Amino acid sequence: MRISHRCFVGLVVLSIAVCSAYGLWGRWRLEAGNTAVAIVADFRDVLPLARVSGVSVDEALALLKERGLRGLMVGELTGKDSFNGVGPVALSSAREDGIEGTRLFLDPGFPYFERAGDWLGLRLGSGARPSRDGGRLLPAPLGMLETIGIVPDVEGLEAAVRSGLPIFYRPAPSMGWQTQNAADVLGAVLDAYPVAAVAPSGEIVTGYPDVSGIALESRRRSVPVAMVEFSRQLGAAQLNGLSYPLLLPLHSVTNEELLARNINRRTLLERLVRAAEERSVRLLVLRSAPLGSAGGTLEAYAGEVGALAADLEGRGFGMKWPKPLFTDGVRRSEPPSAFALAAAFLFFLWRYSVRMAGARSGDGPVRLPFLIASLLFTGALALLIRWVPSVPRFVGALAAPLIVTEASLAAMDFGRWRLSWWLSASVGFVLAVVGGLALAAFFSDPLYMLRLRTFSGVKLTLLLPPLLVLLHDLRNRVHPESLNALLSRPPLWGELLLGAVLLGALGIMLFRSDNVQFIPGFEAKVRVALERWLIARPRSKEVFLGYPSLILLAFAVRNGLWTRYREVLRIGVVLGFSSVVNSFCHFHTPIAFILLREFNGLWLGLLLGVALVLAVHWILMPLGRGFRVLAE
Repeated sequence: MRISHRCFVGLVVLSIAVCSAYGLWGRWRLEAGNTAVAIVADFRDVLPLARVSGVSVDEALALLKERGLRGLMVGELTGKDSFNGVGPVALSSAREDGIEGTRLFLDPGFPYFERAGDWLGLRLGSGARPSRDGGRLLPAPLGMLETIGIVPDVEGLEAAVRSGLPIFYRPAPSMGWQTQNAADVLGAVLDAYPVAAVAPSGEIVTGYPDVSGIALESRRRSVPVAMVEFSRQLGAAQLNGLSYPLLLPLHSVTNEELLARNINRRTLLERLVRAAEERSVRLLVLRSAPLGSAGGTLEAYAGEVGALAADLEGRGFGMKWPKPLFTDGVRRSEPPSAFALAAAFLFFLWRYSVRMAGARSGDGPVRLPFLIASLLFTGALALLIRWVPSVPRFVGALAAPLIVTEASLAAMDFGRWRLSWWLSASVGFVLAVVGGLALAAFFSDPLYMLRLRTFSGVKLTLLLPPLLVLLHDLRNRVHPESLNALLSRPPLWGELLLGAVLLGALGIMLFRSDNVQFIPGFEAKVRVALERWLIARPRSKEVFLGYPSLILLAFAVRNGLWTRYREVLRIGVVLGFSSVVNSFCHFHTPIAFILLREFNGLWLGLLLGVALVLAVHWILMPLGRGFRVLAE
């Protein structure tokens, strides 16, 4: 028994696609049902807006709730708040019996005096003693208390209860010897109020590096911890790990960041929508504009809440408090997912070895012994992937660059197809998507989807495929010179300059990967425009580099142009397909969104490539010929 080489390749790709689809079905259904999103306001933002507008805080919250607000963020008041007159506790420096410290005085006229007093005593613990002039004396300088939690914001907690809004509570940092006291206060707040989520504020989680005290209080009461995106808070990663699976992703932008990066309010709202749509974030903290600005009014803020809610609802989201997505613990990946990953790794490795041997994809039939051996090897590797923890990370990290390499080489194999470049591009795209689905199927694990564990193949997909393609091109004389000929002669200055440019560009791409703050302003504007037009914005490396390079390369091959410098275009194609596969490695992004993004990238990138070829053919080449005539 034997089958043709091309038929075997088609069957393998189809098998990988079917197994991947089966493995992704559970994730697809989970993502389709995960539509609850909550817009959250900061109580200390709403309070001054209400006062300036001449309405009560309850009336302000009722207005915001009507517009789409679904949660209220209430924090623990810190020493800085007390310095600024916020909250019921006044601080002052004191010296008694030779002890220098801080006197804390609770306003007896505070409506919730008794509860605040109990929690203040619990927060300070045995380290504080009664002061002669009333209040309590804490043996710590006044300046040390600036970022330290003093007492929960009872006023905000009560306002949330009256408004019927879920509470997002933020305990503040504490001094080292107050760690257990801070955990006890958190437990008291969780027992007294309907807190729906918790996330520590400040630069350091209380108790860091041992954050188990805070984690234990929330876990005992099944209260989720909000995972703040892009947080640099010390101890946040440890807290998220201890709180798993009771986690809710959250996106927040501070006013300081808005001013530092010159982000306007419209861009802010679009950024929050992207967080929900692209990264499955379900808690969106929308702060009001500063009071001194034109938008710093209650009505303006309510309008922003309404606009954000309307945009989210228009995209299929429901405005209600979300639940943690994963509550059943970590599941073992289904056998078809492990089989798909094993088959993808072995298949793309085999394809690269065939290409390196110089054989064409359509040459030679595949015989029965090879089929049986392939099936046995794939099954054995699938078992290792499923049951040996270190194997899938290693296989996945190597499979990703192999997928990129084969997809790129298939897309650039123009001579294989009668209909030329567009069919080659389609084949490369299908291979990249099927390989990406195989990766996504196995790694659709809660720990990866919540970004508690990182996939180690993302950087490799940018670094390794260009080297593999370059080695293939030199080995098979796709480049005019062989590797031996290239190494045996001195390098040309143009080649050195071109190599330096390529290495620099690759370094920039590696550095920019997942570092959105380093994107130039012009590119950021283009991205925003594409998001408005296409919903699922294609990635820049695909639209502006990969697919245009592919079309320009096809034009150069057909017309016999630039034989010595085509390698630059080939590397551009590789980087574009690296981006395609990397999209599937963003396991927190919904699969449906990824597929739409990649489809948009394909048609828009090919369209730009055709426009580029037309410009080269009808404008640049005639200009070049004209300059040569003038020079002669």
